[in-house]
Amino acid sequence: MFSRDRQKAIEPMPADLPVKTVDIPAPKPRTAKTTSMPSIVSEGLHIAGNLFSDGDVQVDGRVEGDVQGRNITVGATGTVVGKIIADEAMISGAVNGEIRARAVVLTRTAKVASDVTQESISIEAGAVFEGTCRRPGSAGAGKGTNGGASKGSELLLTTPADKVKA
Repeated sequence: MFSRDRQKAIEPMPADLPVKTVDIPAPKPRTAKTTSMPSIVSEGLHIAGNLFSDGDVQVDGRVEGDVQGRNITVGATGTVVGKIIADEAMISGAVNGEIRARAVVLTRTAKVASDVTQESISIEAGAVFEGTCRRPGSAGAGKGTNGGASKGSELLLTTPADKVKA
């Protein structure tokens, strides 16, 4: 096989050998429901501008602008000065702006000066929260325009395309 003799001719394969075919399945396409890594704003990174993601976003640095994604996590070293729009928001750092999410969790290290619009909220002991808290569809504190009933579709989640039109 590895001889120095280059004069040897390669013999052709016999025609009577059976040929076996193997079906190899095509790779499965990635779907939106697959779990992927979050987009991360690392500690020490400062972003001045809006962030939009179809997936998850984790902020451990500083963002001066709006942050929008499926699940937004503001870590203990993270700061957001702007609006957070998400399905779920977990805040362990500082937020100064507005939070609109279906579910909001303020951990014990959170420092939030923000108005929160949410369907459910959890505030751990030790969290600092200054602002108002309301459910979607309510016009003000204790006053609902639709008799107190809230509609999940009224949680104003927007896409980047909607943001450009406005």
